[in-house]
Amino acid sequence: MNKIKANNHYVPQLYLKRWVDSENEVCIYKTLVSHENENLWRKQSTAAIGYQRHLYTQMIAGKESDDLENWLDKNYESPAQEAISKAVNDEKLSKHDWYLLIRFLACQDVRTPARLLEHLSRQNRTQEKILQDSLERLKEEIENNSISPSDTVEPSNELDKLFPLKIRTERDPNDKEMARIKVESYTGRATWIHSLKHLLKYSEKVLHLHKWSIIKPARGCSWPTSDNPVIKLNFRDENNYDFGGGWGREKGNIFFPISPQHAMFVQIGDKPILKGTRLSKDLTKQVKKMIVEHAHRFVYSNSFDNEISALRPRIVDANAVKKEKYQIKDWHEQNSQFETEFF
Repeated sequence: MNKIKANNHYVPQLYLKRWVDSENEVCIYKTLVSHENENLWRKQSTAAIGYQRHLYTQMIAGKESDDLENWLDKNYESPAQEAISKAVNDEKLSKHDWYLLIRFLACQDVRTPARLLEHLSRQNRTQEKILQDSLERLKEEIENNSISPSDTVEPSNELDKLFPLKIRTERDPNDKEMARIKVESYTGRATWIHSLKHLLKYSEKVLHLHKWSIIKPARGCSWPTSDNPVIKLNFRDENNYDFGGGWGREKGNIFFPISPQHAMFVQIGDKPILKGTRLSKDLTKQVKKMIVEHAHRFVYSNSFDNEISALRPRIVDANAVKKEKYQIKDWHEQNSQFETEFF
């Protein structure tokens, strides 16, 4: 049996290698630490960072599956390697190169722990409505005689088969005109992976309609990146902006550093700025500030950059660190139990 990939790199090594220093390591700044005496910076190899064990692993038919990890690598990461190299070496990019770069950006936007937390929060707010809608649709089909209450309701496509939803209908033995409909689900890894795949399969295409550019920082400056590197910005002025933008929001900005000297950029609905445009020092600093602010738990750089700690002083909270460690530790076991039941 092949060993599954348990260390799921939500920030791929092929991406992080652009930020290695002369010792082939990445400099790491943590936004949350357990005590004040912890060093501001540490260095590690790309293999040792940007991953969480079993973040994407699922229990399917009683067996651990790393299908998502392999799917992301095969369809989004590996195909983009050459296009990224061309972009950071200032080579001419073909239409196909841009296609691969945009797909890589989309993949990197949806796969991080920060996006997982957004999904869990949103799903907890909307799960009841989703289940209620499912009940109403099923009720209509029964009333219209489209299906029998004794029928098993099958998912309409392969993707929906991996959404944790159980629908059962039961006849009332005492009243043939009555039936009970029962719907069960839960919020967790399976709902996140379903949402992630749905976005990449059906929503990613809107990103290819935009007019993208590769931009550079001011001379003598560079950009870091983070564990949440795709920034979707609603910008009004330098003191009035938020990170609640979307893939197709008019006049919104999407910014994605692909090396310390290069970033993919678009202002949705506008013409692309000239290839290789260097930003002013003020704008370079503003973008750097946003990259650091948008990080979840880690900022990655090719040097120990004291400006980063000034832009975002770290939070010292031992209890918060301990809580997150327990949540990560229990993640696979808890979700595996649910997936065993539903799949």
